[in-house]
Amino acid sequence: MSVLRSLLTAGVLASGLLWSLNGITATPAAQASGDRYEVTQQRNPDAACLDCHKPDIEGMHGKHASVINPNNKLPVTCTNCHGQPSPQHREGVKDVMRFNEPMY
Repeated sequence: MSVLRSLLTAGVLASGLLWSLNGITATPAAQASGDRYEVTQQRNPDAACLDCHKPDIEGMHGKHASVINPNNKLPVTCTNCHGQPSPQHREGVKDVMRFNEPMY
């Protein structure tokens, strides 16, 4: 009986060793480069602005439409230059960058 118990113990140890070696020597699968997450805007940040300031064509017109923010590589929005809208935003307009030719 002790011989049978010794053989059983040796078999269990040997099978455990083989299973652990299989996990150690297995090479991990290469991760595809397309699996990375891409950050996208959840909503249009200019929605509040476009309620009153209706553009001629979808979105901003002129050179505004093609400008990219160099800090985050996303399109420039109204609030990037003009700040957050508030009830007083019409009275306290600050100087902003011009995207068209000077008016004077």
